[in-house]
Amino acid sequence: MAVLLPRLLARLKLSRAKHRSLAGHARMAKRIAGLLPFYEYSEQRFFGVDGAPPDVAARRRDAFERLSQRARERYPAGLALTAEAATYLSDLQFTAAYRVPFQFSRYVRQHLPSASFATATAGNRLLDLDGNELLDLTGSSGVNVFGNDFYKTCIEAGVHEARNLGAVLGLYHPVVASNARRIAAIAGLDEVSFHMSGTEAVMQAVRLARYHTGRSHLVRFCGAYHGWWGDVQPGPGNPTPADGTYTLKDMDEKSLAVLRTRRDIACVLVNPLQALHPNRPAPGDASLIAGGRRAHFDRAGYAAWLRQLREVCTQRNIPLIFDEVFVGFRLAAGGAQEYFGVRADLVTYGKTLGGGLPIGVVCGRRALMRRYRHDRPADICFARGTFNAHPYVMTAMSAFLDRLETPATRALYAGLDACWNGRAQALNIALEAAD
Repeated sequence: MAVLLPRLLARLKLSRAKHRSLAGHARMAKRIAGLLPFYEYSEQRFFGVDGAPPDVAARRRDAFERLSQRARERYPAGLALTAEAATYLSDLQFTAAYRVPFQFSRYVRQHLPSASFATATAGNRLLDLDGNELLDLTGSSGVNVFGNDFYKTCIEAGVHEARNLGAVLGLYHPVVASNARRIAAIAGLDEVSFHMSGTEAVMQAVRLARYHTGRSHLVRFCGAYHGWWGDVQPGPGNPTPADGTYTLKDMDEKSLAVLRTRRDIACVLVNPLQALHPNRPAPGDASLIAGGRRAHFDRAGYAAWLRQLREVCTQRNIPLIFDEVFVGFRLAAGGAQEYFGVRADLVTYGKTLGGGLPIGVVCGRRALMRRYRHDRPADICFARGTFNAHPYVMTAMSAFLDRLETPATRALYAGLDACWNGRAQALNIALEAAD
């Protein structure tokens, strides 16, 4: 009992810190996901599955049929090419299958398919294959912070600057040096490594933390999205168990208690987007199968939580990682660190930083970024990539950083919260007036 009791208490403390939903218990969630049988609603039940009266269900059916007919008339070329491409593109098959909850999926795919191709942009408008002008609301999954024309300019400038070197890999284009220096200054950290996606950047940050601490487990928080890598997606969607991951409750004292006592924690991984909806899914791939939406933003409260995390991580010598792949350069020029006033040991960036081209970046303290040990030459943390620091990506990034440093771009960050609160209020008033 003397041996077992401390272990049982530690296990109990960990269990209490996990979120009570299936999202906090990855193994249980995977088992249930594997057991859940397929079922779907018949056409007769489709429009009244929530118990709606027959007249309401009939109105829904009529509206759906009008929408279906309108889509087929407006997007014939786009729908035809999407159907053809889906024969070869597995991504299109997946997104079509999970565009709505699976019980409704087959009927929606049959009667309301979506077109997945665009040909041009003009300001905040997209032009599709059928010549339709559409409002661009998606922001290219987080890339588009400053508008389509901004990134066109960055890419054009990048292509112009890299054209003489072309796709020479291994050697660096000269802008790599200035990019690294400027990003390190933005992050307030010492060193930088370049990768090809945000997922890769998070993978490397966690690998470095495990390498330098010699510990096994990463801590992530329920609802956070950190890419598709298995260790940060421990539940459904990951074909193998993520045994080295603890999924804890965000903004909860019991999670801090786990950090204060366990000896196997290599790092704490935070996506500051969680400030909008603690313990609920952040925008990402999981949004394809989640219909719930809720936003409650308490900037002061979340900043206080991050300060508590920072204090505990410092006391326990646990690297604190900010995943700013999505929020970087969106909340402030200095990212979430500047916005919340809390410094991390490692920060990952991606999406918009590439000036419209693929990018992942890790910034960190010098001691954590080193991939080898001076006294153990065979003990290394290997990480390379053929396309890391690709010349065209680096020159487009340089153009992005040039634009970021201009007074006009810096001015966009002034009063950002008030600006967006005002826009939200104006939209709500307009929607209410239009009934």
